[in-house]
Order: sequence, then structure tokens, then C-alpha cells
Amino acid sequence: MPFRFYDYERLNRAAGRLREERWKKQLPIESFAAAEDSGKNGEQPPAVPGKEIFRLGDIWSGYDRYVWLDATVAVPEDFTENLWGRFDFGITGGGNNSGFESLLYVNGTPWQGVDQNHQDVPLSAAPGEKLRLQFRLWSGLVGGGRPRNNDHKIKLAALAVLDPGADSLYYWLRCLLGSHQVLEDTNPEKGHVLNLAAKAWDMVETSDPGSQEFFDSCARAVSFLESELPEEAKKVAVTVVGHTHIDSAWLWRLCHTREKCARSFSTVNRLMEQYPDYVFMHTQPQQYDFVRHDYPEVYQYIKNRAREGRWEPAGGMWVECDCNLPSGESLVRQILYGTRFFEQEFGNKSTYLWLPDVFGYSAALPQILKKSEIETFITTKISWNDQNFLPYDTFEWKGIDGTSVITHFITTTSPGEKSYTYNGLTDPAAVKSVWDNYRN
Repeated sequence: MPFRFYDYERLNRAAGRLREERWKKQLPIESFAAAEDSGKNGEQPPAVPGKEIFRLGDIWSGYDRYVWLDATVAVPEDFTENLWGRFDFGITGGGNNSGFESLLYVNGTPWQGVDQNHQDVPLSAAPGEKLRLQFRLWSGLVGGGRPRNNDHKIKLAALAVLDPGADSLYYWLRCLLGSHQVLEDTNPEKGHVLNLAAKAWDMVETSDPGSQEFFDSCARAVSFLESELPEEAKKVAVTVVGHTHIDSAWLWRLCHTREKCARSFSTVNRLMEQYPDYVFMHTQPQQYDFVRHDYPEVYQYIKNRAREGRWEPAGGMWVECDCNLPSGESLVRQILYGTRFFEQEFGNKSTYLWLPDVFGYSAALPQILKKSEIETFITTKISWNDQNFLPYDTFEWKGIDGTSVITHFITTTSPGEKSYTYNGLTDPAAVKSVWDNYRN
């Protein structure tokens, strides 16, 4: 096949096509039995389905409302591999809990968080096997504003078979096109990555999406890309560790924090099943303690992953606390209770303080850390200063008594922002910003 000319926009549309075309087969779930929920922490799925019916296309509304959706589905006989669920039940807000979220139970087991950012769910079942899917939906709040109902729509619910080749090509194209966008015009790699994407897409049999020929050609395109990126071309290594930053209290009640922890930690367990190299850290003992009491099954996931060395329970303090208002004794107790919990529950001694989201730091903190056997301090928020910018990213912070502690500022930025963020994505723009911003 002769090479066709592609610019960025055409290739971006091609990648967009693959988002849907990577699904080989789908079985819609047309309706769910629905029942109201008390909102109590750790509420378990009802044994008997509710009497109300929610159908595809229906609108559901509420403010701080909990609803159970319930459907039992038989896996089709020809769904023999790569079984997934696809679910779109509403709009998820940002960091202020202003939109829908849910926890999916599969055959009575807490399985994964499902929201606008997590619409695809890996499932494990043989053809002909029945799956009971129960979602504890939460309508969300309004981010601290005046209470009002949030409207959500049940747009998608289906069992599906994912083609691994088309799925891999989809993410490869997103990566290459994203890299093209953030590389400088003078960088010779800028044209190279676009040409690689064009050559790969040129190999795809686009005339018959959904055919076996189409999926086979996607796999060949992936093999081509992997062979064309030699190790020596990867000039900078950025190490990525999973993390979820959850404020124990901000624009919501503690009950919402407890539920958010269960959803997030369940999702991490699924990711670890999919990706053997995935490593995750979580840093607040209070939130582990919430899950231990509310969702013991989820807590056991965490314990198992920690024993594997893939889940890192550490961070120093009981919660990621403010450092302006508390007394010295309060700060000492934060570290004492935090490190004691990690040692007693996981046998893991904290040697760093992870404190990304506080506005200001006591000058007594280096002394408190060193006397608590904490060697490293990690944060980001001082970069939010709009008058001057600290000129260092990794340095020794010397406290008022002369004690010093190694300190590191995370240098990831969000698109269009100068300030650093602890909510770093893994797209090319965020990964490149880690390197571009780092000055030491």
C-alpha cells in the first residue's frame, strides 16, 4: 500500500476512531433494578434487587444521593477472552466532589470505582457464566456551593470484548501525537514521531473496521512501532509511581472521604492485576483505618499488595496536616501515630514525609523530622506563590536550629499552568514538564 500523507489533525481523528473501534463485540445491558440507599459508610449490596427500573437513556438526579443499580448478565458464549464492562452513568466533577461516582460490586465483591474517568472495567468470567453487577451510585455534591440536584444520564452499559492490538495502537497513537505537540519545532524528534504515527496508521486495514483483518493489522502496526523505537532513543527516564491524593476533609463530609477511599483503592487493585509493574503509594493512615473498618475486603487487597512490594504504605503523618496552625506537640504526634500505624499494620518504617498540599511549613519541621527518624521531605505547594519562585527543586532545608533535611519539590505541571501539581497525569505534556522544570 502506498504511503499516504497525514498531518497531525488527520492522525488525531484516526486515534479518536480507535477509542470505539478497539471493542470487538458488545452486549448492551438495557436496564437495571434500582433501590435507594441510606448513605451509611460500608453499606453492602442489597440481597434483593430494587423495584424501580433505570434504563439506558434515563436521567437520574440528586444531591448527596446514593442509589443501587442491579443487573445479572450472562456472558455470551462467543465472549471467550478479554472480557470488560463499559459503563457511563454520569458526569464526574473535579477535586471538589461535584459530580457522580460509584463503586461496582461483582458477585458481591467490591471490584472497582466507576465514574467518568473510569468507564472501562476488566472482568473475569467464562462464557455462559452469570455476573451480578451492582453499582452503588453517588450523585455528588456541588463543590461547596449552594445545594442543588446534579443531573446524570445513563448513557452506556455493556459487556464487551477488547482487542489488545487495537487497544495498544490507540494508546501508542495518543502518546506519539501528544509527544509531537509538546516537542519544540527545532527538535528533530518532532517530525520523527509524527512520521512513525503516520506509518503505523498506514498499515491499518481501515476499510472494514471490526473485521479480523482490521484487528490483525492493528497488531502489526504496534509491532512496527515497538521495533522502531530503540532503547538508545529514550534519552530521559522519568519514574512514575501511582498515588491518589484524598483530602480527609475539605468540601465534603468524612463519610464521603471514607467512600472515596474504598472506590480508589479498589480501582488500584484492578490496575495491579492488569499491569504487573504498576506500583502505588498511599500516605495517610487515617484513610487506611477508614477502609479497614468499612471495607475489610478492600483492606485485605491492600495488605496483599503491600506484601508483594507493589503497594507502598508510608508517608510520615497520620493525615497530611496543616503546618501553620498546629503546635509542635501536635506535629510530633502526627508523625508518632502515623509511623506507628505503618509499622504495626505493614511492618514498614516511614523514612519520608509526603506533604504535597499544605500552604506553608513550620521552620521547626526539619528538627521534628530528624528527631523522628524522617530523612526526606516532599511537597509541591510552595510553587503556588505568585510573587516569587523558589529557585531549587532538590536541596537541603535548614531549620531554625540548624537541623537540615533533604527536600524535593515535585516538578510536574498541569497544561497551561506554571505551578507544580501533585495531580500529575501520564500524558506527554506532563511527563515532559517534569524534565523541563527540574533545575537541580
